[in-house]
Amino acid sequence: MDLGDIELTLTPIPGKSGKAYMGSYPNGKRVFIKMNTSPILPGLAKEQIAPQLLWTRRLSDGRDMCAQEWLNGKILTPYDMNRKQIINILSRLHRSRPLMTQLTRLGYSLETPFDLLQAWLKDAPESLKNNQYLRMVVEDLRGSLPNFREDYATIVHGDVRHSNWIETESGLIYLVDWDSVRLTDRMFDVAHMLCHYIPDYQWKEWLTYYGYKYNQTVINKLFWYAQLSFLSQIAKYYTNEDLENVNREIYALRIFRDKYGKKR
Repeated sequence: MDLGDIELTLTPIPGKSGKAYMGSYPNGKRVFIKMNTSPILPGLAKEQIAPQLLWTRRLSDGRDMCAQEWLNGKILTPYDMNRKQIINILSRLHRSRPLMTQLTRLGYSLETPFDLLQAWLKDAPESLKNNQYLRMVVEDLRGSLPNFREDYATIVHGDVRHSNWIETESGLIYLVDWDSVRLTDRMFDVAHMLCHYIPDYQWKEWLTYYGYKYNQTVINKLFWYAQLSFLSQIAKYYTNEDLENVNREIYALRIFRDKYGKKR
């Protein structure tokens, strides 16, 4: 890889994107390198949602290389996800008007529930779209689209699974990997958190702390976006040839629908 005059050695970081590296300088200093990442990183760092952006550079092949501070710490586990610090970070992200304005200027459009479902149908592998059970889920979602108010739309991360949260040695938590960012209903992120990590007996407390009113309208919206969240994760794992997690997500989706579909 031609880095021009940058004295930096890149070591690939195993993961789903193939675009992340550990960068090492001759003096031993390390940085986190990502190719073609979101241009809103400076704004995210300013609001202490993502790690600090150190510099960006356009490579000879046209790609953009971004360097962020290297964080010593750990990736959160599913058991770490029920923390108020995480709710606070999501709330800060979803309520950020500057970040939403920046995405709008970059050409991002508001996505309604119908748009989100169509995007899944467009991007999902054919074998998933032809799966009889998943097709039934998609048809159910198509027939029960929740209300969407454009004035309530926010920036959402789009993939808040536990492996995208990092805790530093000093106790700070950051949200990373912004390839799935979009403008839509904040429930897109919230539903993933609740259906994957939070026991249902704590949903009311979680939603109330976040700022939702706990009522049937919110529960119905949660049920819809949670199923979309399962579909999204299934497609991502399938694309990465992680069939173990594909099957795990499909099984979890079945359990979720069986448990909560009859209560609405």
